[in-house]
Amino acid sequence: MIGSFRSPQALFLALLAAFDAQAQPGDTPAQVDRIIRPMQPVWLLEQPFANNPLLTARTFGDSAYGEYHVKATLQISCHSQTHGASVTLQIAPRSLGFHSDPFEGPDAAANGPMHITMGNRPTLELRVSGFWTSAGAFQVGSIFAIQTHIPRDELAYLASDASRNQPLKLSLVPAKAGAKPLTAEFSLPQSNDGLKQVIQPCL
Repeated sequence: MIGSFRSPQALFLALLAAFDAQAQPGDTPAQVDRIIRPMQPVWLLEQPFANNPLLTARTFGDSAYGEYHVKATLQISCHSQTHGASVTLQIAPRSLGFHSDPFEGPDAAANGPMHITMGNRPTLELRVSGFWTSAGAFQVGSIFAIQTHIPRDELAYLASDASRNQPLKLSLVPAKAGAKPLTAEFSLPQSNDGLKQVIQPCL
């Protein structure tokens, strides 16, 4: 099911977070670097739904399936009512040649697991759910989201200084035996202040 359309407020928050994330201590407004570079990932903050206080933080990376490589996004959300956090890998299945149907919906035939490795920490093995959605204020069209809940210990690590600039790798076990795994790689941003704002209620 396609997610709700993003409001102008979502676009404003995303732009504001991108600008603020580039500022370094001691910068004056005229010195702030407002350019997002491929080698300088940031956390973009977004309020996806106009009448919902939910905030999300997303960053960008790469996904791969076989010989195909396509940009991907990683989204982290905190659901304050349940005090649970989720991590979502957002991909373009058609561009990857990836068959997403087995992972789609509550009655999906496949649910992973997905292996998640952050820095030098032990690899997590988590079950996932998949669905089609829109992917934020800058997204045109729809993408496929692969989502799982993230343990609080790992959430605390993401909010710590130790996570900065660390690699985050994901590998989804294929639905069909012998098939290739879907993988994705991200570099966690140097500044995690925006992420901490999003996940603080879940810590």
